[in-house]
Amino acid sequence: MEILLLGFITGLSLILAIGAQNIFVIEQGLKKNNIFIICLLCSLFDALLIGLGIFIFHYFLFLSSPIVILILNISLVIFYFILFIKKYLNLLVSTKIITMNSLRIPLNNRF
Repeated sequence: MEILLLGFITGLSLILAIGAQNIFVIEQGLKKNNIFIICLLCSLFDALLIGLGIFIFHYFLFLSSPIVILILNISLVIFYFILFIKKYLNLLVSTKIITMNSLRIPLNNRF
């Protein structure tokens, strides 16, 4: 059961990371900016980083304790959540759904 959960979490983290990359590729494709080169580089870097990630994760799995692995996984989830929020706010600002002034918190208002 532990191996199944590990595989599921690892697969989910890869889907989240590649999802952000797909947004970039779609944006560049819509702008018609070097589509072939961007797709080629993204696929090469995907293969390289996935292989490197599997090797490093396997290496740390045998050298570290379960607490360290849990901390690494939690920090990865927090990183992807922050990345998602930043991209989502950037999307809302670029489509003029919200403005940058509405994102700023006034410092002179005290409760």
